[in-house]
Amino acid sequence: MAEQLKYWLAINRIPEVGPVTVKKLFDQFGTIEKAWQADEKEILSIEGLNQRAVKSFIENRHKINLAEELEKINKSGLKALTLEYPNYPLQLKNIYDPPSVLYVNGEILPSDEKAIAIVGTRKASRYGLEIAKKLARELAGMGITIVSGLASGIDTAAHEGALEAGGRTLAVFGTGVDVIFPAENRGLAQNIAKSGALLSEFALGTRGERSSFPRRNRIISGLSLGVIVVEGHYDSGAMITAKYALDQGREVFAVPGNVELEQSKGPHWLIKQGAKLVERVEDVLEELKFQIPDCKSQSRLLSGQDPKSKINPIEQGPIIQPDYSNLSEEEIKIITVLSREPKHLDVIAVETGFSIPQVSSMLLMLEMKKAVRQLPGKIYTGLPHP
Repeated sequence: MAEQLKYWLAINRIPEVGPVTVKKLFDQFGTIEKAWQADEKEILSIEGLNQRAVKSFIENRHKINLAEELEKINKSGLKALTLEYPNYPLQLKNIYDPPSVLYVNGEILPSDEKAIAIVGTRKASRYGLEIAKKLARELAGMGITIVSGLASGIDTAAHEGALEAGGRTLAVFGTGVDVIFPAENRGLAQNIAKSGALLSEFALGTRGERSSFPRRNRIISGLSLGVIVVEGHYDSGAMITAKYALDQGREVFAVPGNVELEQSKGPHWLIKQGAKLVERVEDVLEELKFQIPDCKSQSRLLSGQDPKSKINPIEQGPIIQPDYSNLSEEEIKIITVLSREPKHLDVIAVETGFSIPQVSSMLLMLEMKKAVRQLPGKIYTGLPHP
């Protein structure tokens, strides 16, 4: 795997070549080295590849110095995990578009599979900061890893709460993992690296761009069992993270706030759509009881000290049935279309007669109500009627 690393690092540098394209190339050729060395005809014959990405890969791969990319990571003292590494986070690996390379400053442990993300606005209220820190502190004290994005505001409070409890926390960057943003969180980042890890899919030295941070958000949710939104506007990064969580089959939680504050609108909208309302840490544990079986002894289970912790909790938990009682006529029409088999978003639009934006919006609401589930590739399936 060490010999393959230089190819992973190099392909991660090529513009326009995203994680979905890299994964398809890797799956097609068996190793990233064979994909890197494949001739143009072989690559172009692969179905389903983004042609713009393929063109960039073919044109740019020979311009990159493989040895130089490997030397950069070796000199930095950081780690780089790829999709073929056994210690690559399993939950993240199973999302539709996992990072082909995950740069790490710190350590990722098996216990980090039991993680909760806490996200929210940079311009947080005092209440928001306090509740984010309190939830993080209590969850981390139970052995649950806290995931966030190191941004000012709610993210910072979440990381600080986990550290105060002596727990683990992971910070996901929208820059290279060696570029601390915001700069005032440099000290916090150093403490996180000692008690968890700083993570990024972006090559070393990468500066943040506007498009980088939404990409970062899918990693935050992908690493987690669920996402808690504390405060955020309708179009905030926290709400983008919540959408990614739904796409990835994660739980979505929301903390209610002051109705007169603009930053309360995002969480309140999520609650209206079916997100679990969170007032205290028990609300999170209750919703995740099918993954954390015994809430009364969660500290022992999550720390691995209880022998029962080896049992697969997902197999133990109850089957959660969807609630169809509060669906609109339009939503019922979509459920009817999905009653026989999973279907693509475009097919649902054709069969219902709704526009794609309408269908996309209603599917989001149905996901929140746990009436449909999204599969990779914008395929949706209806859940069984109780």
